Amino acid sequence: MTTTLRALAVVSALLLAGPALAQQPESSDEVCRVRAPKIPVVDWSGQAAYRAKATVKDGRVVAVEVTSLTRGVERRAQRSIVQAVSEALRFANCQPGDHVFEKTFSFDIPPAASAPAASDAGR
Repeated sequence: MTTTLRALAVVSALLLAGPALAQQPESSDEVCRVRAPKIPVVDWSGQAAYRAKATVKDGRVVAVEVTSLTRGVERRAQRSIVQAVSEALRFANCQPGDHVFEKTFSFDIPPAASAPAASDAGR
């Protein structure tokens, strides 16, 4: 009787923990193939890093939550980079099923090349 109660307790614990275990973030390499985001043209230079948490339902990314890991990124540049990360995740090729995964994106954006000065050759 004691063995039956222990087995029942183990099965109950596994049934209760099952959904919680399924919601833990997985490695993105196992779940989805994400292309590198297209770096937008921004009026800011420097290094920036972001962590994205994506929710996949039926093999499609349905929700993305992006968190900045770097301070000091200009607001317009940050919005553009977050949008690029979100777009890359939404078009990811994912395995069938429901998943939650995290992926870190790092950017090293060089200074924008200044526009060449207008020439007076036409005068």
